[in-house]
Amino acid sequence: MTSLDRFDLKLLHILQRDARLTLGQLSERVNLSTSQCSRRLARLEREGVIQGYSLRVSPDALGLQVTAFIFLSMDKHRMDDPRSAVAALLKRDEVIECHTVTGNHDFIIKVVVGSLGALSSFLAEVVSPLDGIHDIATQVAMDTLKTNGPLRTD
Repeated sequence: MTSLDRFDLKLLHILQRDARLTLGQLSERVNLSTSQCSRRLARLEREGVIQGYSLRVSPDALGLQVTAFIFLSMDKHRMDDPRSAVAALLKRDEVIECHTVTGNHDFIIKVVVGSLGALSSFLAEVVSPLDGIHDIATQVAMDTLKTNGPLRTD
């Protein structure tokens, strides 16, 4: 695990809230020179603490109105590797997250699609035909209250 000091934590705290800051603005906020700030950022990126910079786009602006969570249970007696069954799903643009979970299901998959009809088609044509599926349960989000919140750095 990477050792993070108070300056690293402050950099991460600030960047999670506004990754568009210039190096000069960032160095002022953490009270470091721009060269020190640059070296720290490069180290955090190299060590995988900072995994990348991305752009968040409104799903509504793209006509993607339905967010759903698909819970999959696998028939582990028929499979050597349950993860291999979901590998094809991970390549689909509709799938924006996939996690292995504890409890009654093995995987939870977050999908974003244009309509309930598109969700139905995705389930019927993409998810249901997967080998080794024992059970599928789906829940549709009624409203999204928070996404991509910053991680705690303290």
